[in-house]
Amino acid sequence: MIPNRQEAWKRWASGAALAAAVLPGLALAPSRGNLLPPLLAVLAAGAGTFLANHFTPRPRGWLALLGVLMVALAVWLAAQIHFALTAYLVATVLGAGLGLTLPPWRRLAGGWPAAALAALLLLVLWRLSLPAALAAGGILVVVNALVPSVSRSPGLGAGVGARVSLALCLVLASLLTTGWVGASTARANWFGATVDHGPRAGNEVAITFDDGPNAVYSLKIRDILDRYGVKATFFTVGKALDQRPDISRALLADGMLLGDHSYHHDSTSWLDPLYPEIPETQASFQRQLGVCPAFFRPPHGTHTPFMAHVAAERGMTMITWDVSAGDWATTDGQLVAQRVLAQVRPGSIILLHDSIDGNVNADRSVMLTALPLILDGLKATGLQPVRLDQLLGKPGYVPCRPGG
Repeated sequence: MIPNRQEAWKRWASGAALAAAVLPGLALAPSRGNLLPPLLAVLAAGAGTFLANHFTPRPRGWLALLGVLMVALAVWLAAQIHFALTAYLVATVLGAGLGLTLPPWRRLAGGWPAAALAALLLLVLWRLSLPAALAAGGILVVVNALVPSVSRSPGLGAGVGARVSLALCLVLASLLTTGWVGASTARANWFGATVDHGPRAGNEVAITFDDGPNAVYSLKIRDILDRYGVKATFFTVGKALDQRPDISRALLADGMLLGDHSYHHDSTSWLDPLYPEIPETQASFQRQLGVCPAFFRPPHGTHTPFMAHVAAERGMTMITWDVSAGDWATTDGQLVAQRVLAQVRPGSIILLHDSIDGNVNADRSVMLTALPLILDGLKATGLQPVRLDQLLGKPGYVPCRPGG
């Protein structure tokens, strides 16, 4: 039984805010029919909500404001993420922020009807527009935090020290999550300037290949492109270039554009603030081909402001993408083509792979099936593949510097 109108409003507002925990799941829901990532994201949000709610001292005071700020941060991050691990981290931050704004769990029973209705509303909004769903969920949380709390239970550790310790832990977690999202999200250019697409006016797109050269497939891909009269951009790994410079020379002589894709293509070099991978690869290009690329693509799209600085001081542009087909994780060429054609639009930079992690012997037979289907599909929709320098209107190479 609800004792008074104030508590009734609080329960309904809290129930509606609780439904906002589905937002990271909604952000992942377009993941090609796989329901597991959205479900895990919702579970991560629920865990964050419960733990923060359980350990929040009562009354909450300024911790409720921190909760609103954390939810706003998570909503902003959720609109940018594109793969599961990042979504789980953002979901946990969102849930923890939500937990700071809610009354104790035992007082939420009357709010479950509101939670169900709000979740349904968010789902409908998501079907229309993900940003609208994110905005609506954020508004629900703010409204919940503004409704006066009727709870006066002391909770755990109600002292100032406990509040400050909890706040510092949550702020640190939020900052670390924000840094990881900025570094790992291809379209996030606020953590180091990147270009993920060209002009949306017109009909040009850029097809790019990463991780080569490949001893078998790079030149077969070149031959397919030549049959269609198309030139593409090959982001080249320095160690692979040193192993098989003849392949890159053939691509260069054929009119393909070559880009810098780091020397080792590993998972840890991006943490080095000096980022020597760029000068090492530029030196390899200068030594083997006599040119130095103007475009740099960070391995896995993971980038930092330090990396951007190293590229910028050499006159290079850091490139990511807005179309990725996950071709490194499937052998189904038709699926790869379907994914590309479903996402592409004027100005798109399409990410494909002619090798894997600089392994010159990787099996990339999937591209021999996918690429003709992609080129046929682009032609049918009136989109023209061009080199990246033509799409962006920038030189493809920069003057080489001594030592790279």
